[in-house]
Amino acid sequence: MPQDFTHFEQGIDRISRQLPGMPRERVVLNRLFFFVLKQLDDLYNRHLGEFGLNTSSFLALVILMGSEDNRLNPIDLSNALVASRTNVTRLTDELVAAGWVARNPSAEDRRRIDLSLTESGKALILDVLPRMWNLLEQQWAGFSRSESAEFDRLLRKMLLGLSRIGEGS
Repeated sequence: MPQDFTHFEQGIDRISRQLPGMPRERVVLNRLFFFVLKQLDDLYNRHLGEFGLNTSSFLALVILMGSEDNRLNPIDLSNALVASRTNVTRLTDELVAAGWVARNPSAEDRRRIDLSLTESGKALILDVLPRMWNLLEQQWAGFSRSESAEFDRLLRKMLLGLSRIGEGS
């Protein structure tokens, strides 16, 4: 385990000794989850940087590629990225400036615009995806199929629990 997390865990231990009711194991798991997410984001950003991308821009392009006709309205992109509309507007500006995404009038509602993947954006994603799959394989190499399936099940269970908390139940 990276030294940085061990240091953090030691701090959690010091706090838990001061606060006897603290759910130490849950606090460690929660912080470990965030620590892993940060490490993943840093790793992917390093690899995506050579293409002029980061995880947000990469995911936006992949989401557009996976949408019907490679088109999506900004609100749907915001929801898919779990990002604010302000951040998606900034991100979209960058993708349009790079020539990977175009803004087009909506076919259903002339007050709206749709975002579409350009040929250049599609070519980029088709080039980047196989390289990212290689990174994914390396990332999960230490997990058996059953461990991966269990991890999937547990994350979905956590997601369901978080959605219930968000609903106020």
